[in-house]
Amino acid sequence: MRKLWVSAIVVSLILFSTQIALPDGMHNKVGFGVKGGFGKHMMADTDVWEMGPFGNAEVKFGLHKNIMVGLIGTYGAVPRNTDEKWWNGAESADEQHNFLAELGMWIYLMPENKFNPYLDLGTGIYSWYVQDEHNKNVFIQDLNGNPFRLSDQQMTIMFGAGFEYVISEYFSLDFGGRFHYLTEYFSQMTNEKDLRDTLGLPDGLLEGYAGLTLYYPVSKDSDKDGVVDKDDDCPNTPLGCLVDERGCPLDSDGDGVCDGLDQCPNTPRGCEVDMNGCKTDSDGDGVCDGLDKCPKTPRGMKVNSKGCPDTDGDGVYDDEDRCPNTPKGCQVDQRGCPIDSDGDGVCDGLDKCPNTPKGVPVDASGCGVVEEIKIHVTFPLNLATLDKEDMIKLDEVYDILAAYMDMRLEIAGHADSTGNDAINDPLSQRRADAVKKYLVKKGVDSKRLVSKGYGSRRPIATNKTKEGRRQNRRVQFEIIR
Repeated sequence: MRKLWVSAIVVSLILFSTQIALPDGMHNKVGFGVKGGFGKHMMADTDVWEMGPFGNAEVKFGLHKNIMVGLIGTYGAVPRNTDEKWWNGAESADEQHNFLAELGMWIYLMPENKFNPYLDLGTGIYSWYVQDEHNKNVFIQDLNGNPFRLSDQQMTIMFGAGFEYVISEYFSLDFGGRFHYLTEYFSQMTNEKDLRDTLGLPDGLLEGYAGLTLYYPVSKDSDKDGVVDKDDDCPNTPLGCLVDERGCPLDSDGDGVCDGLDQCPNTPRGCEVDMNGCKTDSDGDGVCDGLDKCPKTPRGMKVNSKGCPDTDGDGVYDDEDRCPNTPKGCQVDQRGCPIDSDGDGVCDGLDKCPNTPKGVPVDASGCGVVEEIKIHVTFPLNLATLDKEDMIKLDEVYDILAAYMDMRLEIAGHADSTGNDAINDPLSQRRADAVKKYLVKKGVDSKRLVSKGYGSRRPIATNKTKEGRRQNRRVQFEIIR
């Protein structure tokens, strides 16, 4: 259970370290540290050893902006707790000597701040032995009665935390603590579990420390740009590029090719360039790729400053032409779209009858071809009066008659099947007469109009529904040939 607990902590620390995103700081530094403090054995059945002085030295190297790896050597001597019975013949002056050699990894959380907390992980070898007050090795008997030097070595799993307070670029104060979990790997007592239990050996060592670390930046210039790596924000600059004080390439014309390698140093902003920094012009129109809004212009065509021709010849260049396929001869607006003043679908410039009334069918030249007038005027039940909507429809009929002065119309009045012929025939006639009267008043010669009532004899919809009857109460127009 104890091993499972320690393993879970170690895994958690490793996973946490992979989630940290840190600024530059520790990369390519070499650190030499000296620390002193106290250590105490933990997780033992018997509290045999008291707290004692510990010290260590370490050397580490920065592999990454926030990660260093290195070696840690630790020594500590702790006196025996005389209140605890350990083994027969134990003396009060017995002292345990502890040596640790570990490979460590430091994960710095804020490497560019004065206050720089860190986590550390590691593993290594822990060796210890016991001496008496005369500095002689202590021997005991194992469970079989054989003499046994009181010493051992074990593999450690270390994790800890601390912080550095940066005094200068080269010095920092270091405070922290580590826990060394003492496994049974490499122990000479692996097969002597009963002996280990009898001795009450601990499973952990807790260490607290304070010290000083000296940092030495390794001044390399990997890309040969004149700026050492520790100060170089752009460490992979191509050879021959001119750089600023941060080691980053200068690019005066912003074309992506650095000064020093750019054979065309004054390329206009936005132009695409080749590997030598010289602008490219795929369609050869004199406007460089990147600024050319029409990059596939056929060779020889005249273009504007944006590289666009006037493909449809309407006087509006393609980059501003919303209607790029305007037929030749059409008049266009400022967007390059055809103008159609009379709305007949034939553009001005090609329309030979530019004032055709709205709704009149026209031929390819824009001139009207009237086969029939599909406008109907409907009436309420038993009424022959015109409302505003009816008058709007009749104005359209008037426009057609004004455009075609030779046209004559029959105004045919109709009724639904409500009532008998004695009612419907005169009602339909009154409806036809009301329409004729309106058109004559508008200015149409009465000789061009014939009004006639047909009663309910010519329905265009069923009289069995309200909507059908409404459609049948109508006036419609027939062209007199």
